[in-house]
This record gives sequence, C-alpha cells and structure tokens, in this order.
Amino acid sequence: MLALDCASVTYILSMQSSNQELTMELVFQKMMEKAVKDLDTLERKGHLQFKVFTTDGKEYGTLKAATPKVKKERKRSPNMFPMGEVRKYILPYLESLKPDSIVSVPVGKYPAENLRGNVCSWCTTHWGKGTYSSTYNKEKQTVEIYRHAV
Repeated sequence: MLALDCASVTYILSMQSSNQELTMELVFQKMMEKAVKDLDTLERKGHLQFKVFTTDGKEYGTLKAATPKVKKERKRSPNMFPMGEVRKYILPYLESLKPDSIVSVPVGKYPAENLRGNVCSWCTTHWGKGTYSSTYNKEKQTVEIYRHAV
C-alpha cells in the first residue's frame, strides 16, 4: 500500500504543466515514479531490496523475484470396478446390521483391502467414527465388521 501526504500530492500537481489534462492515470503514474525513486534511494543506501511489477509490464528494483511454481494436477488411476459396484455388493450385509452384532462380508472377486476400505467408508458415513471395528479374516476370506453397542 502506498501512503501519500499533502506535500507529495502538491509535488505531483506542480509537476503537471497547465496545458495538459490532469487524469487519475497520470496522478498514479507520478505517484509510482516517486515511490520507485524513494525505494531506489533506500536500496542504494542498503536499507532494503525491492521489486515492483507494473500493470504495463515494467519492472523496477534488483530483488530476485521467485517464479511461482506450477502445481501439478494429480492423476487418478482408473477405477478397478465400475462406480457403485462394490457398494451394491456390500450393502445387503451392512444395512440391516444392528448395534452389538457382527457380520462377515465374503471377499469374492474384490481385493481384500479394497473391499475393507469400501466397507469402512460406508460404515463411517452412516454410523460415524468409532462405532465399529473391522478386520480381515484370511482363513475365511471375509471382511468382518463388529458394530459397537450404543
């Protein structure tokens, strides 16, 4: 932000010849020139470093301005199964599960951790955090869910 006192505005207006029209653009240009001149003086004396970029593409100052890093867009891997397929598979097992009971969801054609992740996501969304426990039973090839008592 640039602060000007009355003396600065008077200085700007006195620099304007009487035969040219005074516009806000010209006032801002003169303000910028004075500010850059003051900053340049402070920089030469070793008090600061600066860099100013104007809207018309001009650059003032010697400070090395870092170029902004471009954020890479994260690429998602393709879905292993069509959208909603795993949900349709697990829903009959979970919808009717009452508190303080256990259900075993057979792994079937789905990878065990993928199925468990879908089950846990559904349970957290519908019952809340900390309301169930899940485990993978390798012997029986099932994902087991225990819904805690309320």
